[in-house]
Amino acid sequence: MTKFVFDASIFVRPGHETDPGEYSDETRAEIAKLRVLYPELAHWGDLALGGAFGEMSEDVLSISWAHFLFETREEFFLGYCCWRQTRGDWHGGIDLDRLEALTDWK
Repeated sequence: MTKFVFDASIFVRPGHETDPGEYSDETRAEIAKLRVLYPELAHWGDLALGGAFGEMSEDVLSISWAHFLFETREEFFLGYCCWRQTRGDWHGGIDLDRLEALTDWK
């Protein structure tokens, strides 16, 4: 079976997958924490990783930026990224169990 590869172009325009983006030092430090927690996305630039995290925060948690998620790995974030790549937009609201159950990327 082929290993699933997360595609950053789902969250940024093609050609900008590794761009640094324009973030504050504080936000850049938070994105660096995400890169450690989610090595599956470590090849993404800050623009894509920050964009994905921001979109997940809004689509799934109904907040602009989930500051409380920088200390522990939460697989629903990877589930969200996988969902967007394989199924399109997320319209499931706060359904963390559904995203955590997604195994396409595992």
